[in-house]
Amino acid sequence: MKIQYAAGLLISLAATNAAFAQEEEVTLLRVPMTKKHARGIHHKRDANLYNDYGSIYLIDVQVGTPPQHFELALDTGSADLWIPGSLCPNSVCPLARFNEKSSTTFVPSNEAFNITYGIGNAHGTYATETVTIAGATVENQKFGYVDTTENILTEVKTLEGSTYTPTISSGDNSSTYGTDFRMDGIFGLGYPFLTASVDKPYNPFFFNLKAQNKISKNIFSIFLNNSESYGNSGEIIFGGIDESKYTGEISYLPVVKTDRRTQTLATVSDFGFWQVYGQGISVKNGIQKDIQVKFDNTVPFVFDTGTTLSYLPTSVLEPIIDAAVGKANVAYDKVNNYFQIRCSMAKENTRIEVVMSTTAEVTTTPVTMSVPIADLIFPMDTEQVSTASVCMFGIVPTAGTIFIGESLLRSVYQVYDAELNRIGIAGAVSSNATVTNVGGKNTDSNSNDNGNNNKAEQGTSKSSMTKSNTMITLIGLVFTLYLI
Repeated sequence: MKIQYAAGLLISLAATNAAFAQEEEVTLLRVPMTKKHARGIHHKRDANLYNDYGSIYLIDVQVGTPPQHFELALDTGSADLWIPGSLCPNSVCPLARFNEKSSTTFVPSNEAFNITYGIGNAHGTYATETVTIAGATVENQKFGYVDTTENILTEVKTLEGSTYTPTISSGDNSSTYGTDFRMDGIFGLGYPFLTASVDKPYNPFFFNLKAQNKISKNIFSIFLNNSESYGNSGEIIFGGIDESKYTGEISYLPVVKTDRRTQTLATVSDFGFWQVYGQGISVKNGIQKDIQVKFDNTVPFVFDTGTTLSYLPTSVLEPIIDAAVGKANVAYDKVNNYFQIRCSMAKENTRIEVVMSTTAEVTTTPVTMSVPIADLIFPMDTEQVSTASVCMFGIVPTAGTIFIGESLLRSVYQVYDAELNRIGIAGAVSSNATVTNVGGKNTDSNSNDNGNNNKAEQGTSKSSMTKSNTMITLIGLVFTLYLI
């Protein structure tokens, strides 16, 4: 999770239990998303990375007996659920903190919990508790009980260089937010192999839903809606799919296994990140020209709802932006590492295409996610692109892992299938994005070992999880640029 956010635009997942019936009698949980927008300045999480207008997706989680409420960031790019404990200082945990003395089901442990994200970290110990989401309760759920954090819940930097620490607004109540940013911790949705646990591997909450028969299928699906939608704007479904939220057919891609180092420095592989085989990026209907940046070999594309923007190597992104809008319509801010773009470019018919393979090899029959450039342009001085005078592009340069973040994922309906180890995508009804599958065949399995270890093997991972160090980096990435 490359967590980037601001005080401006808040999205929460209201905890409601509205299971609906399909032709098959599947048990699933529908959790509607509500979005509230409060006018405010932009913020950034570090000196080099900007977000768009401050969006983050939160899910209401109840922990303990009786339940205590927490608003946690929904993150497909990590696996652990963690919340601040009572010993976490106000200086780094300024909002909700769990009071273990008030719960009759809290069980502490001495196992260390240490996790590092791209922008900060959290430390404490593991514990077990009763955890409830949308009326579905998982007992004895292992989670991170945090006593210190750095640059996660506090010290949000503004564009002017000052820092901002969220506080509880006097206007806050159980169902609404004040103007201040609210986030109490992280709700990871990655595979068990991705957790920070060492000696006692465990199933994260999502996997325990199926293990404890709370849902019928080990699947969750996400509809984020567009960046300017508010109110009941989207949803996450645990256990199934909502066919009314997408157009066309869902195209499936196999999940690429994640490599991690053991305590003896051996490399082990299993399903961890929700990542697919990427083979290129293209521009259609570009102002300057149409191009294809084709990789000579596939590389992982990480699907990460915890990352506001999307990240591409500079050597790939620069020709893509040039072809899409032309040098006269874009300017690179070297200090802050983002591209400022003319807001009027949102009116163009240009499309950015993410090209992915259904195998580990580059294919001539890829799955292509085609996103209108309007979906990737965000206002920086107003709430709407149509009234903004300064805008930014939703993809930024990186020297490391390619992340398909919120800026692109909003345009598609996403299906995360842990039973068949695959990711499905289709154009979201809130966007003019399309998904095409040239081969016409959806991937039902990754390989003969597709059922391999949805629960991490004991003693195979390091105690600290550092996302930036567990993925294949793109230094030395080889690609070919084609003019169309």
